[in-house]
Amino acid sequence: MKEPIRVLHFQGRLGSGGMETFMMNAYRSLDRTKIQFDFLIYDDYEDVKPYNKEIQKMGGHIYVVPNPKRNIIAYIKAVRELLRDKKFEVVHNQVFFGGGINLKLAKEAGIKKRIAHSHFTSDGKGNSIPIIVLRKVFHRLLLKNATVFLACSMEAGYGLYGKKQPFTLIPNGIDLNMYQSVPESKEQVRADLSIPEDSLVVGHVGRFDEQKNHKFLVEIFKEIVNKKENSHLLLIGVGKLQDEVKEQVKKMGIEEKVTFLGLRKDIPYVLKSMDVFLMPSLYEGLPVSAVEAQAANLKLVLSTEVTRETQLSENVQFLSLEDTPQKWAFAVISEPMMNSPFIELDNYDMKHTANLLENIYLS
Repeated sequence: MKEPIRVLHFQGRLGSGGMETFMMNAYRSLDRTKIQFDFLIYDDYEDVKPYNKEIQKMGGHIYVVPNPKRNIIAYIKAVRELLRDKKFEVVHNQVFFGGGINLKLAKEAGIKKRIAHSHFTSDGKGNSIPIIVLRKVFHRLLLKNATVFLACSMEAGYGLYGKKQPFTLIPNGIDLNMYQSVPESKEQVRADLSIPEDSLVVGHVGRFDEQKNHKFLVEIFKEIVNKKENSHLLLIGVGKLQDEVKEQVKKMGIEEKVTFLGLRKDIPYVLKSMDVFLMPSLYEGLPVSAVEAQAANLKLVLSTEVTRETQLSENVQFLSLEDTPQKWAFAVISEPMMNSPFIELDNYDMKHTANLLENIYLS
């Protein structure tokens, strides 16, 4: 029997973020007798292991290398050795800033199919002179060494490749049925999470870092409580800023109304408890969590930094980050709370996405 081709994903980390969730959804759905995934991560994230056992069970490998931010020479050496010693037919780069280096190393190793994949509209690193110079260098390397260009949205594609380089859209697919057919009632799930049945439940899914803008999110929720006292906030995720956000919640005196749920593997179940999904991100591509929320028929309130392509249902509002927390709060509590998906949501079924990826890997 012919061995499956091996695809090395330059991932950086394997936490529970949207990019990692998307690739794991794809890995579960594609034909693993034909294609196998391996993952390259940085040593800083070696202990972040929500998917490690599952990857190994499905036949994949995880390779740990030095973080290029700390030692670029050691990183390049380790990647060259990995590409020399292991056989990969395809490399799939998920790294936004500096991904051109990975693709150059893959080209030097003789790997013919080298995929660049944009999941964000920005690298979020600001515009200092050193960053601007590095960004230009990495951009040239990426365009010169990639053979396939993918993006989760038009804005994410333009953000990484510019407007002259053609690219292919790959929807951030999910298992739609999981979110549309949770058997438990909203009341049951709220009881399980110790939330009063009559609460207005606002939720967010995302790791605690700068991009997700949790501090502003908490300011918005404080205003929501001022307007509607029986409100509750659910925060799903972990990250380096989690303790700071917890301290902010404590100082605002809303501890009893905010639940930090950490990492959850039952996202469809938890979404069932919510009324509104709130995401005031500083930048995004097309967030998987927002697709999940719409599959669960939640109302969404998003920042204008989230691409408009994210709207796959009727009740989605976009607000500027320049708007006051009061204006955001009003948008959250305003009726209607129900939502209905557009037919375009069907394009985000993971079976469709997995077929697209299979064709790209095998063509």
